[in-house]
Amino acid sequence: MRRIRILPESLQDKIAAGEVIERPASVVKELLENSLDAGATEIHIEVLGSGKRLIKVADNGSGILRDDLELCFLRYATSKILSEEDLYKIKTLGFRGEALSSIASVSKMRITSQAEAEEVGGFIELSAGKLLNKGPATCRGTVVEVRDLFFNTPARKKFLKSDKTELYHIISTITEISLAHPGVSFLLLVDRQETLNLPKAKDLKERLQQVYGNETIEGLIEVFKGTLHMFISKEGHFHSTRVNQHVFINRRPVRDPIIKNAIYRGYGILLPADKHPEFFVYLYLSPEDVDFNVHPTKREVRFRDRESIYRRIYFTVKDLLQKEEPTGVRESRREKTTPVEVKSTYKESPETPYEQIAIRETEESFDTKKKFLLIGEVFFAYSEGKGITIVDYHAAHERILYERLKKTDNTASVQLLFPKQIRLPEKEFRILSDHLSTLKELGIEAEVFGEKTLLIRALPQFLQDVRIENILTDLAHVLMEVAASCPVEELRDRLAKTIACHKAVRGKTQLDELEMRRLLDELKEMEDPNHCPHGRPTRIHFDIPHLRKLFRR
Repeated sequence: MRRIRILPESLQDKIAAGEVIERPASVVKELLENSLDAGATEIHIEVLGSGKRLIKVADNGSGILRDDLELCFLRYATSKILSEEDLYKIKTLGFRGEALSSIASVSKMRITSQAEAEEVGGFIELSAGKLLNKGPATCRGTVVEVRDLFFNTPARKKFLKSDKTELYHIISTITEISLAHPGVSFLLLVDRQETLNLPKAKDLKERLQQVYGNETIEGLIEVFKGTLHMFISKEGHFHSTRVNQHVFINRRPVRDPIIKNAIYRGYGILLPADKHPEFFVYLYLSPEDVDFNVHPTKREVRFRDRESIYRRIYFTVKDLLQKEEPTGVRESRREKTTPVEVKSTYKESPETPYEQIAIRETEESFDTKKKFLLIGEVFFAYSEGKGITIVDYHAAHERILYERLKKTDNTASVQLLFPKQIRLPEKEFRILSDHLSTLKELGIEAEVFGEKTLLIRALPQFLQDVRIENILTDLAHVLMEVAASCPVEELRDRLAKTIACHKAVRGKTQLDELEMRRLLDELKEMEDPNHCPHGRPTRIHFDIPHLRKLFRR
C-alpha cells in the first residue's frame, strides 16, 4: 500500500492560504496591492471586529472584466505575468495569482467589479473557495468583501491575537503602504468610525507629515540622490526601540538586513549604543536587478549586486551626516568608520580569547587620583599601575541616572502650566489612548484631544526636560510588545531605562578631568556599577597578566 499520496485540492488551498494569509492584516495588504496595481487613486477600507467579521476594500481602479471574475479566484491565475522571463522583471506589487484564491479558501467572499470598457460589470460570491452565486452588477472600480475570516479553519482563528492587537496590525499595514503611494488617498473605517484619513499628498514628505506630524519631520534629514530617496534621523532624534524604520524597493515595503545594516554603519559613532534611528528609504531599481519572488508574502528580496546596494546606502548616510555637522566636528570625525570589514592577520592566543577577559570591579579601578585619557568620543581610560581601565561614559552615566530614577517617586506628577498637545502616528495614538490609565500610573496624565492627538496635562519631574514625543512613541511600542497584564512596575522600569538613555551624556560631549572623576565617584555608589541598565559593560579592566597574554609575552 502506498504511503505517499497527493493532498486533496481543498487541503492544498488551505496550506497555500497559510503562507499568504496569516491574519486580517494580511488580507488588507493583498487587497490594497491589487487596488494599487489596478491604478486606483482612492481606496476605502472598512473593518468590523478587527477584520475577523468583515474586511471591505473599495477602489476606483480599472476593474476586472466580467468574464474574468471566476478565473481570478483560481490558484496561479494572474494577468501580470505570462512567461518565466516575466518573473525576473516584476513591475507590479502582486503577480503570483495566490492572493484572492488564498483569501477565498478561508472566508466568505464577494467581489463586485466593472472594467472601464464595460457598460455592466458583475459580482461573484464564494464560501471556502466554492462558487455560490454570480450575476451582473454596476459599480465603479472594484469592491471586495471578506467576511468571517478563518470560519472553516478554527485552529488558525484560535491563534489570532486580541481585537486591539489585530487592529494595530491593520492600521500599521495601511500606514506602511500609504508611505510609498502619496498620490493615493486612503480612508479607514473601524466599526463604522473614521479612524485613518490620508488625502492625496503632493510628495513623499507631505505624506510623512500626514502620518507622523511636524515633530517627526523636523527630526529628519531628506536626501534625494538619483534613484535613492531617503529620510533619516538627525543626531539626537533617536529612539530606544526600532520605530519608524521602513524600506521600500520600487514602492514595495520589504525587510532587508543589508540596507538596515548600511544605515546603522553610516551613523558610526553618532549613534549611541542601544539607540535606533528613524529612516524611510525609497530605492528604485531596474526590475532585472531585484528578485521579489523569494517568499509568497513578497517581503524578502534578493539583489543582483548586494555589495553595491550596501555601499551606496552607507556612503549616502555617512556623507549626509557629515554635511549636517559643523566643519570642526566633521574634521574630527573623518574616516573613523568604514564600510569595508578589515580582516586582521593577527590571531589571539587560543588560551586567552577576548571573551574571557574579565570585567573586574576593584578598588584600584576607582582610583581617581590618576590621569585620564580620552579615547575617541565615547571612552576614557586611566591606569592605576596594576593594569588599565577603559570606561564607556555614556553607559556609566546611564547606570547612575537609572538607579536614581528607580529610587525616586516616579509617580509624583507635576501639573503643566501649559498642557502639551502631542500628535502621534495612528497606531501609537490608538495604543496609548487604550492605555490612558496605565499612563496615569506612570505619572503621565493624558487625554484624547482630537485626531491622533493627546493632551498631556501632567508629567513626572524627570520627564520635564526630555522630548516627550519620543518617550511616548517608545512607550507605545513597549505596551504593544508586553502582555496586557504586564505589571506597572515592569513598565516603570522600562520607562526608567528609556529616560536614562535619553538623558545620559552623549559620546559627542567631551568630558573634562573633573567630570570624569565625579562620574567614577558616583558610579562607585551604584548597586551594579559594572553594567548599564541594558546589560552592557560600563567599564572593562585589563590587568597586567591579561595584557602580557594579549601581547604574547
